[in-house]
Amino acid sequence: MAESYDLVIIGGGNAGYIPAIRASQLGMSVALVEKREGGHLGGTCLNVGCIPTKALLQTAHLLHDAQNSEDFGVKTKDVQFDYPTAAKRREQVVGQLRKGVQGLMKKNKITVYNGTGTFVEAKKIKVELNDGGEEELEGKNILISAGSQVSTLPGLEFDGERVISSDDIVTNNKDYPKSIIILGSGAVGVEFASMYNDFGTEVTVVELLDRIVPLEDPEISKELAKAYKKRGIKCLTGTKADPSSLEKTDSGVKITVASADSGEKKETKGEGGSYGGEEIPAGEVNGGETLEAEALLVAVGRKTAAEGLNLEVTKVETDDRGVIQVDEFYRTGEDGVYAAGDIIGGYWLAHAAGHEGIIAVEHMAGEDPMPLDQNLVPRVTFCRPEVASFGLTEDQARDEGYEVKVGKFPFQAIGKALIEGEPNGFFKIVADEETDLILGMHAIGPKVTDLIAEGVFAKMVEGTPEEISMTVHAHPSLAEVVSEAAMATEGHAIHM
Repeated sequence: MAESYDLVIIGGGNAGYIPAIRASQLGMSVALVEKREGGHLGGTCLNVGCIPTKALLQTAHLLHDAQNSEDFGVKTKDVQFDYPTAAKRREQVVGQLRKGVQGLMKKNKITVYNGTGTFVEAKKIKVELNDGGEEELEGKNILISAGSQVSTLPGLEFDGERVISSDDIVTNNKDYPKSIIILGSGAVGVEFASMYNDFGTEVTVVELLDRIVPLEDPEISKELAKAYKKRGIKCLTGTKADPSSLEKTDSGVKITVASADSGEKKETKGEGGSYGGEEIPAGEVNGGETLEAEALLVAVGRKTAAEGLNLEVTKVETDDRGVIQVDEFYRTGEDGVYAAGDIIGGYWLAHAAGHEGIIAVEHMAGEDPMPLDQNLVPRVTFCRPEVASFGLTEDQARDEGYEVKVGKFPFQAIGKALIEGEPNGFFKIVADEETDLILGMHAIGPKVTDLIAEGVFAKMVEGTPEEISMTVHAHPSLAEVVSEAAMATEGHAIHM
């Protein structure tokens, strides 16, 4: 006989465990199904994504600071890097947060099933338990939050040693490559490029499109490319790789790359790179140049984990990429079945997933939640320098018919940035000339992944650049760059 709950959730990532807590707060009985070995909740983000990656990036940042500390009058001798210790700390951080999430499940009386959940009927889930046996769960409501997994290109199948994914990097406890080729310059590609460069690895980034971080404002791409060139990170933009040319050798890998436009040879002296995830037919690259390295990181994107859910027994609809179709409250085509997180597409970000899940359970509980505005989702990249943005770029705003005004202010004129030794980058605000409302913000520089939150809040409450500039920002602080950019939008920045 099936165990009955008000809500059964498939997947324990941010789009699963966070709404599980909210549902419990709303008085619902909740079952959460997680297939990850060990029953570890937190999904990709906690286990093999955001958290372990940023732990390694923090190590990289400290290593860079230590190697350059003499500029601050701090003399160090023979700075050494111990990767196994860094990996151990990464696991400690992940482990502590795993325990925290498990504690939240107990506190909120959420029943967790460690196994693989599939639909038997629209409201009935079969769970094949990881330790053997089966359970059948019945829910008044179902939330699908199965997430996503790393994707690759045909011919570039992962082997965990020569051809690797981001998952392989954050589960490696032994050593790191001394040279690497990275296909793709989205957030994953540029973060690992930054990290490995600080570790002393020779890094080459290959990007299919004409600039790195191609989803960001073009000025951000240009500034990051300039910073990477100065750091010695080779970035090949407008460049495609030929998977059929991949050769695994005793010392690493070889792969041929060429211009994405003409197939002609592409020099290794580039300015930027993200790959885009486009599948490249074998043999399309002719001639070109052969790159060699110890490892090849394929960072071309992710794919949904919809396969295997047996959605065929429901009215849930997916597109040809496995993305579940939902409305603004995350309802699928099946009554009482909702979906949230990576499996519904969008920005594929952990912080967006949690909000989507909360809106879904509040709606199923009869509350009146506000739909999530995608222009209020911050996009953050923890490379050095950091990148952060939300809303429309200057070009996108004009394409949508806005008369725009733009304020831009450099960190070079911010005292705290100079004090911290990170004076490069800028903060940019795009606003509507007619209404003065904020359309988007785009930043590159120190701590912008934190600073962007002020802009998101300002947009949510329909604030204006003038109101931001009227807000007193502490001095000296990095936050002053937001105030100065706001004043620049009105044409009266003070320190320029």
